[in-house]
Parts: sequence; C-alpha cells; structure tokens
Amino acid sequence: TALLEIQAQEVVDKRTRNLRRSYQVNYAQALSKMKHRIILLITAESTKLTNLVKQSVDYISKTIEAVRPDRSYPRRLKNIKNNIHFPAYKCSL
Repeated sequence: TALLEIQAQEVVDKRTRNLRRSYQVNYAQALSKMKHRIILLITAESTKLTNLVKQSVDYISKTIEAVRPDRSYPRRLKNIKNNIHFPAYKCSL
C-alpha cells in the first residue's frame, strides 16, 4: 500500500498543483481499498499486473484530503476520574 500510495501522491500532486491548498492521499482509505485488491495483485498474471497496478494507483488517488497547516489539537478525554488507569481496569489491592 505504501508503494502504491507514493505513486498515487505523484498523480495527486499533478492534478492539484493549481489549487490553493496542497492535497495528500488519505492513507486510511488507501489501506481500506487495498485490502480488497491485494489478492488480485498477488494472483494476477504478469501480463495483467501492470494494468492492475495502474488501476490501483488511480483508485487510491481519488481519495484525497487537504493539508491544513497548524491543525493539531489535543484530545479532550471526558469522564476519566483517574489519569493513571483506564476505567476498565480494577484495583487489585
């Protein structure tokens, strides 16, 4: 998936170079799509393999996300009484 994602990112860069923001491939979606195609890639004949790889790269390059700089926020964890243990764990003492 990572190798196909690199190729798909090059396609995305070419498609979106005139847009205001930069875009990147959604890696979670790429993994989700590749779990359906990995068997086809493994079992494909050598003549059909290049065509299948091109289709997979095109398929992955369709799910893109805008890169927004400085968009990192801490998670707000609600209803945690004790920060040492998770709520599912019981005290054994």
